[in-house]
Amino acid sequence: MESAAELDDDLLTKYLEEGDLSEDEIRNAIKRGLAERKIIAVLAGSALQARGMRTLLDAIVDFAPSAVEPLIQTEDGAKPTGTAALVFKTVSDPFIGRLSFLRSFTGEIASDSHLWNAAKQKEERIGQLFMMRGKTQEPVPSISPGDIGVVHKLSDASTSDTLTTKDHPVALERIRFPQPAYSAAIHPKTKSDLDKLSPSLARMTEEDPTLSVHRDSATGEMILAGLGESHLDIACERMQRKFGVNVTLSEPRVPYRESIRGSAKAEGRHVRQTGGHGQYGVCWIEVEPLPRGGGFEYVDRIVGGSVSHNYRPAVEKGIREAMEEGVLVGYPVVDVRAILFDGKEHAVDSSEMAFRIAGSLAFKKAATDAGIELLEPIMDMEITVPDDFTGDVIGDLNTKRAQVHGMIPSDGSTTISANAPQAEVLRYATDLRALTQGRGTHTMRFSHYQEVPAHVAQGLVEKLKAEKVKAAAHK
Repeated sequence: MESAAELDDDLLTKYLEEGDLSEDEIRNAIKRGLAERKIIAVLAGSALQARGMRTLLDAIVDFAPSAVEPLIQTEDGAKPTGTAALVFKTVSDPFIGRLSFLRSFTGEIASDSHLWNAAKQKEERIGQLFMMRGKTQEPVPSISPGDIGVVHKLSDASTSDTLTTKDHPVALERIRFPQPAYSAAIHPKTKSDLDKLSPSLARMTEEDPTLSVHRDSATGEMILAGLGESHLDIACERMQRKFGVNVTLSEPRVPYRESIRGSAKAEGRHVRQTGGHGQYGVCWIEVEPLPRGGGFEYVDRIVGGSVSHNYRPAVEKGIREAMEEGVLVGYPVVDVRAILFDGKEHAVDSSEMAFRIAGSLAFKKAATDAGIELLEPIMDMEITVPDDFTGDVIGDLNTKRAQVHGMIPSDGSTTISANAPQAEVLRYATDLRALTQGRGTHTMRFSHYQEVPAHVAQGLVEKLKAEKVKAAAHK
């Protein structure tokens, strides 16, 4: 009674003067307080024992905002006046196809009608509408405000899209899904699984927007990202059950890079003159480091005609191929300037292929002489945890070679800004959950590359070389 009175000045005055409120006054105050988000209703019950469910449903009827008087707002903050339904869930059925779950907010939606997809700016044909009764789909002629309906095989609609009318379009606020926090490499078990993998992943990510899939251009691996280790395990189990695709998950390979420490000159010589049309290409190049993030520069400083103009692009192509293959452990070489300053050619035996090979050989030798360093990707991280766990999280970050840049306390929690090598935080979603009893959250994004510290580099290089040999043997 006191909590209800605090929601309205007139009720509070009456309560203080008379010490009592009627049941209708309490109900109306609670209903208004919930609608205005001034109070939060908490009800106890047990779904397992089916206790408290009727009380819960009665409370929804008595106190929750009515679908007839919608309190939702559009993206521009106004109350909708036309038809508006939100696609809040998408399910891929292996037999029926795509099922879209709609929640109608305003207006009536009829079977065999047409609506406007406000997000895609396309018309959608609404076929037969259904209502779900457990696993059973029951056909209905229409759905009204507050109803949840299901429609098969919408052409373009996806989760969070608004279906409305073209003449009076409404765009409801889109659902905000959490960003993926854990990634794993996904591998098909058989050739048959490989053929079905891409379409199955597309349907899984359509069902679950918190999943994402991409191919890492640096490592060639297919990466599946989600909210945690269990999330990905369940997604893979569902792929097997629904689409018959068997996969395994592993830690993704870290996309290391290689670069050079200093400058060096080297000759690349590809000469094969043993009868018939031979191969002859000789070039001299110099390599020097660029600032981090500088990429690659190719400079032609040949004076005169020691190498013809039509062969010089072939030298650059060979250098680029060598950089892509890597020199130390097979990762791409970056932040290098390569200067072609001399060479030799043969009137008959020279060719683009010969100079391409010569350029590759020259680069590998020059880079080796200049000294190769291994670069690792560094991730920017923002970690939000309850204050009680801040010390434990900081301590754990220190074991991961992280650098903490700052901490911002706010209302019982602390947001920690840090960066850390990607190799150290591949399983950070799992580690953070264990450290904070599941109450910590974090975001992570690529920041930059930097040299692997000397005390880490030696053992890491040996490990990566062993993995390279193992992979070559497996092929």
